[in-house]
Amino acid sequence: MTSVKAPAPAGRRQQRARQTRRRILAAAHDLFERHGYATTTVQEIAEQADVAWQTVYSVFGTKAAVLSAVFDVAVAGDDEPVPVPERPFVQAIRDTADPRDKARIFARQLRDSGARTAGVLSVIESAASTDPEIAGLWRKLQGQRLHGMTLAVSSFQEQGVLRPGLSTARAADILWLYTGPWAYRALVTERGWTMDEYETWLADTLHAQLMDDRAGQ
Repeated sequence: MTSVKAPAPAGRRQQRARQTRRRILAAAHDLFERHGYATTTVQEIAEQADVAWQTVYSVFGTKAAVLSAVFDVAVAGDDEPVPVPERPFVQAIRDTADPRDKARIFARQLRDSGARTAGVLSVIESAASTDPEIAGLWRKLQGQRLHGMTLAVSSFQEQGVLRPGLSTARAADILWLYTGPWAYRALVTERGWTMDEYETWLADTLHAQLMDDRAGQ
């Protein structure tokens, strides 16, 4: 009599599925940064992740969705389903009353996220010039970032630490600029600044551009 193998428990299946997803994203991140989006194929991603190419499509649907997920993991630092407003660094910024400390915490987070995302953002930005689907992804990401920065400066305003005379819209634009990939690429990647130098400059710049020195005193 042929024995029938019992299916793996749901928890174990979910764990394997998550591990497979992580392998695909790690492979895609590496290949996209080394070869670019257009020349990287789903087959190559699958081979490096040691899965079938059908698995990549089954998990993500499209190559563009893979790239989008690569960015999501890079910006968060993990694949945990925790919204940005609930991340510890956001709570830390909210809890401290000192404007300079707020800028320092923000700068530390941007230093870490910049190191993770600068490469993949370059891939997205470059691919957006020729691929309409990636162009849409680029616009979506920029819009999401502006929305997040608007929430941040609205919180600054509510706490009374936003620089007098600075509107939330203008403050959000300033923060949007400095939280983008351009300053990190220019200063760290191209000019060779150390991470500590970049973080210090960013903290000082955010404080000078956005914060009211009289607050928290």
